[in-house]
Amino acid sequence: MTIHVKRNTGMMGGLAKVAVIVDGQTAAKLGNDEDTTVSLGDKTVKLKAKQWFFGSKELEVVDKANVEVRINMAALLLLLAAIVCLILGVILSPIITALAVILFFVCIIYSSKNWFQLIKVK
Repeated sequence: MTIHVKRNTGMMGGLAKVAVIVDGQTAAKLGNDEDTTVSLGDKTVKLKAKQWFFGSKELEVVDKANVEVRINMAALLLLLAAIVCLILGVILSPIITALAVILFFVCIIYSSKNWFQLIKVK
């Protein structure tokens, strides 16, 4: 069984390598625009991506699957909103800064399993 995994996270996700986790074990670490082929036994496996505390939901894949790792735009927009609120809060009001702190906590919790999307490519 072989699975082809490609990382396509763009500029925002290019800071560190993403670990590709297959059935709970790290199979490879990918930089931006890198790909790898993972060879396994003859069964359905669960695939996951992880970078620091950012992660993805599990995806079940079968033999000869092509999977692409992408950034979840909703999580990215949540992070950018928190950064904008923090900057505006420093300039304008402490209430906006408090909102930024809340948004950062929400972003961290949401991104722990939703920062990356694993998409089957044909």
